[in-house]
Amino acid sequence: MIHYIQVKNTDADAMLKALIKYFVLLLCAACSRQVEYTANFSDGLPKPDKTEVFDLPDNYGTKQVDTFFIDINNDGKKDTIKRGRFITGTAHSYTFYDIYLDNGELLVHLTTLEGADCILRAYKFQMQPFVITGASRPVGKDYAEPTKAKVETFEIKNNKIESVSNKKYRPICDVRYLLDGQ
Repeated sequence: MIHYIQVKNTDADAMLKALIKYFVLLLCAACSRQVEYTANFSDGLPKPDKTEVFDLPDNYGTKQVDTFFIDINNDGKKDTIKRGRFITGTAHSYTFYDIYLDNGELLVHLTTLEGADCILRAYKFQMQPFVITGASRPVGKDYAEPTKAKVETFEIKNNKIESVSNKKYRPICDVRYLLDGQ
């Protein structure tokens, strides 16, 4: 049951009205589905050095691969990052990142986890120094049910990928919200 409070038209009354609206919105938001992510999310990688696009007659498979030549371990040699978009023909397509050292050794293979309503795993890259930040959360009853998320940060040390921080966050639907400020 919602009770209405009648107030006079003063500055204090205006503040009270604003607070009431805020709490009503807060309560309504808690029991409704999360609003769809509408910002333009960037994974932080620069313009690719090479792009390959593949014809997918069955609308299933790797649609595009972008290649980046970046020195990720500060040894003066260009390493390789391949970002590919895998299409499944459903709302559950994903992006993969294969990161190779200059000697051809695969350092890490990362994949996003995407549903129609929410992204459950995403990555953001920072250059100079090279850092990877990943946000993820488990699937709930379905992809759209918010669950507790975590944000983990990785750096390259001695040509190995190492976790340097791990923070837990409130339940959320789309983890890209957690990476926007990264």
